[in-house]
Amino acid sequence: MTHRLLVFDFSGMLSLEAVRFGMPDRLEQALRQSGLWDLGVDVARYWNDIVKPTWETGSTTRTPYAHLIAQRLFADNVLSYAERFVEAYLQASVIDPTWRALFDALQSADGVAPLIATDHYAEATVHIAQQIAAMGWRAAALRIDATGEVSLQTIAIPHGDGSPSGAILIANSADLGAHKAHALFWRRVQVGLAIEPEQILVIDDFGANEHLLDFYADPVKVHLRQMQTIDVIRSVFSTPVQTFPFVLDRPFTDGEALRTAYRAKVEQTILRVMETIRA
Repeated sequence: MTHRLLVFDFSGMLSLEAVRFGMPDRLEQALRQSGLWDLGVDVARYWNDIVKPTWETGSTTRTPYAHLIAQRLFADNVLSYAERFVEAYLQASVIDPTWRALFDALQSADGVAPLIATDHYAEATVHIAQQIAAMGWRAAALRIDATGEVSLQTIAIPHGDGSPSGAILIANSADLGAHKAHALFWRRVQVGLAIEPEQILVIDDFGANEHLLDFYADPVKVHLRQMQTIDVIRSVFSTPVQTFPFVLDRPFTDGEALRTAYRAKVEQTILRVMETIRA
């Protein structure tokens, strides 16, 4: 029986490198290497003319992000450039190894169901499953099937790290047709999981750790998103919700200082979460 649902965010929380990819120097390099830079896509144009206009569709439908980028540009070979760029983004979006201690501890924690809940693009689901497999877990994603029903689909990933001993669930907004701040997202999670947890633990930055050039990190929007998300989770599941906000102090300095602060925050969060689970 599941007593607790443990909800993780992905970008900016489980994955620091997903955020670092969006920093101007890294982003410019990726745009250049993909070929998009030669089509006139500099850092400012990327955020303003690609991310902002496509985010709603990209994060709530199964339309690949690479296709949305291509639709915003008109040039030969643009889809191949866009696919190269998205692949670089996903390759950078790794689960930080500091979290491994928590996932290892969860394998012996009875009654805890881990769920990665993320507002993300369609390509992210399989990528996150690959990250899960690398830690020795199975992955299963909540998706809307051909009948319009929400179902839990196992994602088979070869070359996992040994025999999987548990499952980590994935709820991606692109698969469920709604963002995490909306009740529809969590109603579909509830139906797909078919569980009634006694408590829900949420570890999330609510977008606060994204680069400030990304509209998603606007502090007002972050605060509103946090309140709305927790309210709808509590309302949908009718159960207590405990939040562990994972917000890094700004301004971000150099990459090494950011990484040090991030990993210290991870270790602190792991201690608090495991104390709560064992209580």
